[in-house]
Amino acid sequence: MRPSRGSMSQRRVVITGIGLITPCGTGWLPYWEAVLKGQSKIRYLSGYQSEECPIRPAGQIIDFDPAAFIQQRKMLKVMSREIQLAVASSQLALQDANLVPSQCDRTRFGISLGTGIINNDLDEIGIGIRSSIDENGRFQMRKFGQEGIRSLYPLWFLKYLPNMPACHISIAHGLQGPSNTITTSSAAGAQAVGEAYHVIQRGDADIMLAGGTDSKVNAMGISRFHLLGLLSNRGGDSPEKIYCPFDRRHDGMVLGEGAGLLILEEKKHAQHRGVRIYGEIAGYGASSDFNYVPGESEDFTGKCLAMDRALASASMSPREIDFLMANGSGIPQDDIQEASAIHVVFKDAVGKLRITAVKPVTGHMVYGAGGTELAAALLSLYHKIVPPLINLEHQDPACDLPFVTQRTELRESKAFILNSFGFSGQNASLVVRR
Repeated sequence: MRPSRGSMSQRRVVITGIGLITPCGTGWLPYWEAVLKGQSKIRYLSGYQSEECPIRPAGQIIDFDPAAFIQQRKMLKVMSREIQLAVASSQLALQDANLVPSQCDRTRFGISLGTGIINNDLDEIGIGIRSSIDENGRFQMRKFGQEGIRSLYPLWFLKYLPNMPACHISIAHGLQGPSNTITTSSAAGAQAVGEAYHVIQRGDADIMLAGGTDSKVNAMGISRFHLLGLLSNRGGDSPEKIYCPFDRRHDGMVLGEGAGLLILEEKKHAQHRGVRIYGEIAGYGASSDFNYVPGESEDFTGKCLAMDRALASASMSPREIDFLMANGSGIPQDDIQEASAIHVVFKDAVGKLRITAVKPVTGHMVYGAGGTELAAALLSLYHKIVPPLINLEHQDPACDLPFVTQRTELRESKAFILNSFGFSGQNASLVVRR
Protein backbone atom coordinates (compact mmCIF):
# COMPACT_ATOMS: atom_id res chain seq x y z
CA MET A 1 0.00 0.00 0.00
CA ARG A 2 1.40 3.41 -1.00
CA PRO A 3 2.18 5.66 2.01
CA SER A 4 0.07 8.76 2.48
CA ARG A 5 1.78 11.91 1.30
CA GLY A 6 0.53 14.04 4.15
CA SER A 7 1.66 17.60 4.77
CA MET A 8 5.29 18.77 4.73
CA SER A 9 5.30 19.14 8.51
CA GLN A 10 4.24 15.51 8.97
CA ARG A 11 6.87 13.92 6.75
CA ARG A 12 10.20 13.77 8.53
CA VAL A 13 13.39 12.64 6.80
CA VAL A 14 16.11 10.48 8.31
CA ILE A 15 19.40 9.04 7.07
CA THR A 16 19.70 5.25 7.23
CA GLY A 17 22.65 4.36 5.00
CA ILE A 18 26.15 5.64 4.17
CA GLY A 19 28.16 4.57 1.13
CA LEU A 20 31.68 5.94 0.63
CA ILE A 21 34.62 5.39 -1.71
CA THR A 22 37.50 7.64 -0.62
CA PRO A 23 41.31 7.72 -0.59
CA CYS A 24 40.96 6.07 2.84
CA GLY A 25 39.45 2.93 1.29
CA THR A 26 36.11 1.30 0.53
CA GLY A 27 33.16 1.91 2.84
CA TRP A 28 32.64 4.37 5.67
CA LEU A 29 34.66 2.50 8.30
CA PRO A 30 38.21 3.17 6.94
CA TYR A 31 37.22 6.78 6.28
CA TRP A 32 35.86 7.23 9.78
CA GLU A 33 38.95 5.65 11.33
CA ALA A 34 41.23 8.00 9.38
CA VAL A 35 39.12 11.01 10.36
CA LEU A 36 39.19 10.04 14.05
CA LYS A 37 42.93 9.39 14.06
CA GLY A 38 43.74 12.45 11.99
CA GLN A 39 45.48 10.38 9.34
CA SER A 40 45.75 12.22 6.05
CA LYS A 41 45.77 10.14 2.86
CA ILE A 42 47.23 12.95 0.75
CA ARG A 43 50.36 11.95 -1.16
CA TYR A 44 52.48 13.39 -3.96
CA LEU A 45 51.33 12.43 -7.44
CA SER A 46 53.68 11.56 -10.26
CA GLY A 47 53.03 12.01 -13.95
CA TYR A 48 51.22 15.36 -13.90
CA GLN A 49 54.02 17.84 -13.35
CA SER A 50 55.62 20.27 -15.80
CA GLU A 51 57.51 23.55 -15.57
CA GLU A 52 54.19 25.41 -15.57
CA CYS A 53 52.44 22.95 -13.24
CA PRO A 54 54.76 21.51 -10.56
CA ILE A 55 54.30 18.14 -8.88
CA ARG A 56 51.15 18.16 -6.79
CA PRO A 57 49.90 16.49 -3.63
CA ALA A 58 46.46 14.91 -3.88
CA GLY A 59 44.11 12.43 -2.25
CA GLN A 60 44.02 9.52 -4.69
CA ILE A 61 42.04 6.28 -4.48
CA ILE A 62 44.60 3.55 -5.02
CA ASP A 63 42.89 0.15 -4.93
CA PHE A 64 39.40 0.71 -6.35
CA ASP A 65 38.11 -2.11 -8.57
CA PRO A 66 34.86 -1.09 -10.32
CA ALA A 67 34.27 -4.65 -11.53
CA ALA A 68 33.57 -5.64 -7.92
CA PHE A 69 30.47 -3.43 -7.92
CA ILE A 70 29.22 -3.38 -11.52
CA GLN A 71 27.58 -6.60 -12.63
CA GLN A 72 27.23 -5.77 -16.32
CA ARG A 73 30.91 -5.53 -17.26
CA LYS A 74 30.16 -4.12 -20.72
CA MET A 75 28.78 -1.02 -18.99
CA LEU A 76 32.31 -0.14 -17.85
CA LYS A 77 33.06 1.04 -21.40
CA VAL A 78 30.64 3.94 -20.96
CA MET A 79 31.50 4.74 -17.35
CA SER A 80 33.94 7.47 -16.40
CA ARG A 81 35.71 7.15 -13.05
CA GLU A 82 33.11 9.47 -11.50
CA ILE A 83 30.30 7.17 -12.66
CA GLN A 84 32.10 4.07 -11.37
CA LEU A 85 32.65 5.67 -7.96
CA ALA A 86 29.01 6.76 -7.75
CA VAL A 87 27.58 3.35 -8.64
CA ALA A 88 29.90 1.63 -6.16
CA SER A 89 28.94 4.08 -3.41
CA SER A 90 25.26 3.53 -4.11
CA GLN A 91 25.75 -0.22 -3.63
CA LEU A 92 27.51 0.39 -0.31
CA ALA A 93 24.80 2.79 0.88
CA LEU A 94 22.07 0.25 0.09
CA GLN A 95 23.95 -2.46 1.97
CA ASP A 96 24.48 -0.18 4.97
CA ALA A 97 20.76 0.66 5.05
CA ASN A 98 19.77 -3.01 4.59
CA LEU A 99 17.77 -2.01 1.53
CA VAL A 100 16.99 -4.25 -1.43
CA PRO A 101 15.50 -2.09 -4.21
CA SER A 102 13.53 -4.98 -5.73
CA GLN A 103 11.69 -5.30 -2.43
CA CYS A 104 10.74 -1.60 -2.37
CA ASP A 105 8.26 0.47 -4.35
CA ARG A 106 10.84 1.64 -6.87
CA THR A 107 8.48 4.27 -8.28
CA ARG A 108 8.98 6.06 -4.96
CA PHE A 109 12.74 5.56 -4.79
CA GLY A 110 14.75 8.34 -6.43
CA ILE A 111 18.17 9.94 -6.83
CA SER A 112 19.61 13.40 -6.23
CA LEU A 113 23.29 13.58 -7.15
CA GLY A 114 25.93 16.28 -7.12
CA THR A 115 28.40 16.19 -9.99
CA GLY A 116 29.54 18.43 -12.82
CA ILE A 117 32.46 18.69 -15.21
CA ILE A 118 33.69 15.16 -15.90
CA ASN A 119 37.19 15.40 -17.29
CA ASN A 120 38.07 13.60 -20.50
CA ASP A 121 40.58 10.78 -20.44
CA LEU A 122 43.52 12.24 -22.40
CA ASP A 123 44.58 8.86 -23.73
CA GLU A 124 41.11 8.29 -25.11
CA ILE A 125 40.53 11.69 -26.71
CA GLY A 126 44.17 11.82 -27.80
CA ILE A 127 43.46 9.24 -30.51
CA GLY A 128 41.08 11.65 -32.19
CA ILE A 129 43.37 14.63 -31.72
CA ARG A 130 46.40 12.86 -33.17
CA SER A 131 44.47 11.99 -36.32
CA SER A 132 43.52 15.67 -36.70
CA ILE A 133 47.06 17.06 -36.97
CA ASP A 134 48.03 18.46 -40.37
CA GLU A 135 51.37 18.12 -42.14
CA ASN A 136 52.65 21.21 -40.28
CA GLY A 137 51.92 19.69 -36.87
CA ARG A 138 48.87 21.90 -36.23
CA PHE A 139 45.52 20.76 -34.93
CA GLN A 140 42.71 21.29 -37.45
CA MET A 141 39.16 21.45 -36.14
CA ARG A 142 37.72 20.67 -39.57
CA LYS A 143 39.88 17.55 -39.79
CA PHE A 144 38.82 16.56 -36.27
CA GLY A 145 35.16 16.84 -37.29
CA GLN A 146 35.69 14.82 -40.44
CA GLU A 147 38.21 12.19 -39.30
CA GLY A 148 39.19 12.54 -35.65
CA ILE A 149 35.74 12.08 -34.19
CA ARG A 150 35.36 8.81 -36.09
CA SER A 151 38.33 7.29 -34.30
CA LEU A 152 36.67 7.72 -30.90
CA TYR A 153 34.54 5.07 -29.24
CA PRO A 154 30.99 5.63 -30.61
CA LEU A 155 29.48 6.14 -27.14
CA TRP A 156 32.47 8.16 -25.90
CA PHE A 157 30.42 11.28 -25.14
CA LEU A 158 28.07 9.38 -22.82
CA LYS A 159 30.92 8.95 -20.34
CA TYR A 160 31.24 12.68 -19.77
CA LEU A 161 27.70 14.05 -19.42
CA PRO A 162 27.05 15.27 -15.85
CA ASN A 163 23.70 13.48 -15.63
CA MET A 164 25.16 10.06 -16.42
CA PRO A 165 26.18 9.07 -12.85
CA ALA A 166 22.55 9.39 -11.73
CA CYS A 167 21.38 7.56 -14.87
CA HIS A 168 23.70 4.63 -14.23
CA ILE A 169 22.58 4.37 -10.61
CA SER A 170 18.96 4.24 -11.81
CA ILE A 171 19.85 1.51 -14.29
CA ALA A 172 21.84 -0.49 -11.74
CA HIS A 173 19.01 -0.58 -9.20
CA GLY A 174 15.93 -0.17 -11.39
CA LEU A 175 14.88 3.06 -9.69
CA GLN A 176 11.90 4.93 -11.12
CA GLY A 177 11.47 7.80 -8.67
CA PRO A 178 12.52 11.44 -9.11
CA SER A 179 16.02 11.88 -10.54
CA ASN A 180 18.00 15.10 -10.36
CA THR A 181 21.61 16.17 -10.98
CA ILE A 182 23.00 19.21 -9.17
CA THR A 183 26.00 20.96 -10.74
CA THR A 184 26.74 23.79 -8.30
CA SER A 185 30.48 23.32 -7.89
CA SER A 186 31.61 22.03 -4.50
CA ALA A 187 28.23 22.86 -2.93
CA ALA A 188 26.62 20.25 -5.20
CA GLY A 189 26.78 17.22 -2.90
CA ALA A 190 25.18 19.01 0.05
CA GLN A 191 22.60 20.68 -2.19
CA ALA A 192 21.74 17.29 -3.66
CA VAL A 193 21.01 16.04 -0.13
CA GLY A 194 18.96 19.16 0.60
CA GLU A 195 16.90 18.75 -2.55
CA ALA A 196 16.35 15.04 -1.82
CA TYR A 197 15.17 16.04 1.65
CA HIS A 198 12.57 18.32 0.07
CA VAL A 199 11.47 15.60 -2.39
CA ILE A 200 10.66 13.21 0.48
CA GLN A 201 9.28 15.96 2.69
CA ARG A 202 6.69 17.01 0.11
CA GLY A 203 5.66 13.39 -0.53
CA ASP A 204 7.10 12.73 -3.99
CA ALA A 205 9.28 9.82 -2.77
CA ASP A 206 9.86 7.67 0.29
CA ILE A 207 13.54 6.89 -0.31
CA MET A 208 16.29 8.89 -2.03
CA LEU A 209 19.93 8.18 -2.76
CA ALA A 210 21.72 11.51 -2.39
CA GLY A 211 25.25 12.89 -2.31
CA GLY A 212 28.03 13.53 -4.78
CA THR A 213 30.85 12.08 -6.87
CA ASP A 214 33.97 13.52 -8.46
CA SER A 215 37.54 12.86 -9.54
CA LYS A 216 39.83 15.78 -10.30
CA VAL A 217 43.00 13.75 -9.71
CA ASN A 218 43.90 13.71 -13.40
CA ALA A 219 45.73 15.93 -15.87
CA MET A 220 42.67 17.94 -16.89
CA GLY A 221 41.41 18.45 -13.35
CA ILE A 222 44.75 19.48 -11.90
CA SER A 223 45.48 21.80 -14.84
CA ARG A 224 42.14 23.59 -14.53
CA PHE A 225 42.50 24.28 -10.81
CA HIS A 226 46.15 25.26 -11.26
CA LEU A 227 45.19 27.82 -13.92
CA LEU A 228 42.50 29.21 -11.59
CA GLY A 229 45.16 29.69 -8.91
CA LEU A 230 43.19 27.69 -6.33
CA LEU A 231 45.78 25.03 -5.50
CA SER A 232 48.27 25.16 -2.65
CA ASN A 233 51.81 25.88 -3.78
CA ARG A 234 53.36 25.31 -0.39
CA GLY A 235 56.39 23.05 -0.38
CA GLY A 236 58.82 21.88 2.25
CA ASP A 237 56.33 19.83 4.25
CA SER A 238 55.44 16.18 3.84
CA PRO A 239 52.36 15.93 1.57
CA GLU A 240 49.94 15.05 4.37
CA LYS A 241 50.84 18.33 6.14
CA ILE A 242 50.31 20.71 3.21
CA TYR A 243 46.51 21.11 3.34
CA CYS A 244 45.78 23.35 6.34
CA PRO A 245 42.44 25.23 6.34
CA PHE A 246 42.10 28.13 8.81
CA ASP A 247 45.85 28.02 9.53
CA ARG A 248 48.19 30.97 8.92
CA ARG A 249 49.93 28.84 6.29
CA HIS A 250 46.78 28.19 4.23
CA ASP A 251 47.41 29.11 0.60
CA GLY A 252 44.94 27.00 -1.38
CA MET A 253 43.33 23.63 -1.71
CA VAL A 254 44.62 20.11 -2.35
CA LEU A 255 42.51 18.01 -4.71
CA GLY A 256 41.02 14.63 -3.89
CA GLU A 257 38.63 12.15 -5.44
CA GLY A 258 35.76 10.07 -4.16
CA ALA A 259 32.03 9.59 -3.81
CA GLY A 260 29.70 9.86 -0.85
CA LEU A 261 26.07 8.74 -1.15
CA LEU A 262 23.51 8.47 1.61
CA ILE A 263 20.11 6.84 1.94
CA LEU A 264 17.45 9.39 2.91
CA GLU A 265 14.19 7.88 4.04
CA GLU A 266 10.82 9.02 5.32
CA LYS A 267 10.99 8.45 9.07
CA LYS A 268 7.95 6.17 9.45
CA HIS A 269 9.11 4.15 6.45
CA ALA A 270 12.50 3.63 8.14
CA GLN A 271 10.95 2.81 11.52
CA HIS A 272 8.68 0.25 9.87
CA ARG A 273 11.81 -1.46 8.51
CA GLY A 274 13.44 -1.37 11.95
CA VAL A 275 16.79 -0.09 10.69
CA ARG A 276 19.51 2.06 12.22
CA ILE A 277 18.94 5.81 11.96
CA TYR A 278 22.09 7.95 11.92
CA GLY A 279 20.24 11.24 12.25
CA GLU A 280 17.30 13.31 11.06
CA ILE A 281 17.61 16.14 8.57
CA ALA A 282 15.97 19.10 10.27
CA GLY A 283 16.75 21.99 7.90
CA TYR A 284 18.35 23.02 4.64
CA GLY A 285 19.41 26.42 3.35
CA ALA A 286 20.98 27.57 0.09
CA SER A 287 22.14 30.89 -1.34
CA SER A 288 24.40 32.57 -3.89
CA ASP A 289 27.17 35.16 -3.58
CA PHE A 290 26.23 37.41 -6.48
CA ASN A 291 29.66 39.09 -6.62
CA TYR A 292 31.90 36.26 -5.47
CA VAL A 293 35.45 36.04 -6.82
CA PRO A 294 37.65 33.34 -5.16
CA GLY A 295 40.47 34.86 -3.15
CA GLU A 296 39.29 38.47 -3.62
CA SER A 297 35.74 39.21 -2.50
CA GLU A 298 35.22 40.10 1.15
CA ASP A 299 31.44 39.74 0.98
CA PHE A 300 30.19 36.74 2.99
CA THR A 301 26.47 37.62 3.00
CA GLY A 302 25.56 34.51 1.01
CA LYS A 303 27.26 32.22 3.51
CA CYS A 304 25.31 33.85 6.33
CA LEU A 305 22.08 33.41 4.38
CA ALA A 306 22.67 29.69 3.83
CA MET A 307 23.20 29.05 7.55
CA ASP A 308 20.34 31.35 8.61
CA ARG A 309 17.96 29.63 6.20
CA ALA A 310 18.99 26.16 7.36
CA LEU A 311 18.37 27.13 11.00
CA ALA A 312 15.04 28.76 10.15
CA SER A 313 14.00 25.69 8.16
CA ALA A 314 14.80 23.56 11.22
CA SER A 315 13.02 26.00 13.57
CA MET A 316 16.17 25.99 15.67
CA SER A 317 18.27 28.72 17.24
CA PRO A 318 22.06 28.88 16.95
CA ARG A 319 22.32 27.90 20.62
CA GLU A 320 20.75 24.52 19.82
CA ILE A 321 23.66 23.59 17.53
CA ASP A 322 26.42 21.65 19.27
CA PHE A 323 29.06 21.34 16.55
CA LEU A 324 29.73 22.64 13.07
CA MET A 325 31.33 20.80 10.15
CA ALA A 326 33.02 23.67 8.34
CA ASN A 327 33.61 23.90 4.61
CA GLY A 328 37.29 24.72 5.24
CA SER A 329 38.45 24.98 1.62
CA GLY A 330 41.95 26.18 2.55
CA ILE A 331 41.68 29.14 0.17
CA PRO A 332 42.64 31.99 2.54
CA GLN A 333 39.88 34.47 1.70
CA ASP A 334 37.33 31.64 1.60
CA ASP A 335 38.32 30.48 5.10
CA ILE A 336 38.15 34.04 6.41
CA GLN A 337 34.71 34.58 4.85
CA GLU A 338 33.38 31.40 6.43
CA ALA A 339 34.79 32.31 9.85
CA SER A 340 33.26 35.79 9.62
CA ALA A 341 29.90 34.37 8.57
CA ILE A 342 29.89 31.92 11.49
CA HIS A 343 30.49 34.80 13.92
CA VAL A 344 27.64 36.82 12.39
CA VAL A 345 25.15 33.93 12.46
CA PHE A 346 26.03 32.46 15.86
CA LYS A 347 26.95 35.70 17.64
CA ASP A 348 27.52 35.00 21.35
CA ALA A 349 26.63 31.32 20.84
CA VAL A 350 29.94 30.75 19.01
CA GLY A 351 31.65 30.01 22.31
CA LYS A 352 29.61 26.86 22.95
CA LEU A 353 30.23 25.49 19.44
CA ARG A 354 32.86 22.91 18.57
CA ILE A 355 34.07 23.31 14.98
CA THR A 356 35.97 20.90 12.77
CA ALA A 357 36.61 20.13 9.09
CA VAL A 358 37.81 17.00 7.30
CA LYS A 359 39.15 17.99 3.86
CA PRO A 360 42.82 17.62 4.95
CA VAL A 361 42.22 13.88 5.39
CA THR A 362 41.22 13.17 1.77
CA GLY A 363 41.81 16.36 -0.18
CA HIS A 364 39.00 18.47 -1.61
CA MET A 365 36.63 16.18 -3.51
CA VAL A 366 34.82 19.15 -5.09
CA TYR A 367 31.45 17.75 -6.31
CA GLY A 368 31.93 14.73 -4.06
CA ALA A 369 32.78 16.74 -0.94
CA GLY A 370 29.30 17.41 0.47
CA GLY A 371 28.11 13.81 0.74
CA THR A 372 31.38 12.56 2.19
CA GLU A 373 31.67 15.35 4.77
CA LEU A 374 28.04 14.93 5.76
CA ALA A 375 28.87 11.28 6.44
CA ALA A 376 31.69 12.35 8.76
CA ALA A 377 29.37 14.70 10.63
CA LEU A 378 26.64 12.04 10.87
CA LEU A 379 29.07 9.52 12.31
CA SER A 380 30.24 12.15 14.79
CA LEU A 381 26.64 12.70 15.90
CA TYR A 382 25.87 8.98 16.04
CA HIS A 383 29.03 7.99 17.95
CA LYS A 384 28.97 11.08 20.22
CA ILE A 385 32.46 12.25 19.30
CA VAL A 386 33.87 15.20 17.33
CA PRO A 387 37.02 14.51 15.27
CA PRO A 388 39.90 16.98 15.09
CA LEU A 389 40.75 19.40 12.30
CA ILE A 390 44.25 18.23 11.44
CA ASN A 391 47.14 20.51 10.40
CA LEU A 392 45.75 23.48 12.37
CA GLU A 393 48.97 24.43 14.15
CA HIS A 394 49.03 28.23 13.89
CA GLN A 395 45.46 29.47 13.69
CA ASP A 396 44.89 32.45 11.41
CA PRO A 397 43.83 35.34 13.70
CA ALA A 398 41.15 36.21 11.11
CA CYS A 399 39.66 32.73 11.68
CA ASP A 400 39.14 33.02 15.43
CA LEU A 401 36.81 30.07 16.08
CA PRO A 402 36.63 27.26 18.69
CA PHE A 403 38.13 24.45 16.60
CA VAL A 404 38.67 20.90 17.76
CA THR A 405 42.39 20.23 17.30
CA GLN A 406 45.02 17.65 18.21
CA ARG A 407 42.60 14.90 19.31
CA THR A 408 38.95 13.86 19.26
CA GLU A 409 36.52 15.24 21.81
CA LEU A 410 33.70 13.28 23.40
CA ARG A 411 30.50 15.24 22.92
CA GLU A 412 26.92 14.04 23.25
CA SER A 413 25.60 16.38 20.57
CA LYS A 414 21.94 16.83 19.77
CA ALA A 415 22.41 18.69 16.46
CA PHE A 416 25.04 19.93 14.01
CA ILE A 417 25.24 22.19 11.00
CA LEU A 418 27.27 21.40 7.90
CA ASN A 419 28.59 24.04 5.49
CA SER A 420 29.41 23.29 1.87
CA PHE A 421 30.38 26.30 -0.23
CA GLY A 422 31.15 26.35 -3.95
CA PHE A 423 33.95 28.19 -5.74
CA SER A 424 31.57 30.19 -7.89
CA GLY A 425 29.48 31.42 -4.98
CA GLN A 426 26.86 28.73 -4.40
CA ASN A 427 26.34 27.96 -0.72
CA ALA A 428 24.55 25.15 1.09
CA SER A 429 24.02 24.39 4.78
CA LEU A 430 22.30 21.44 6.39
CA VAL A 431 21.06 21.01 9.97
CA VAL A 432 20.88 17.45 11.26
CA ARG A 433 19.70 16.38 14.69
CA ARG A 434 19.85 13.18 16.71
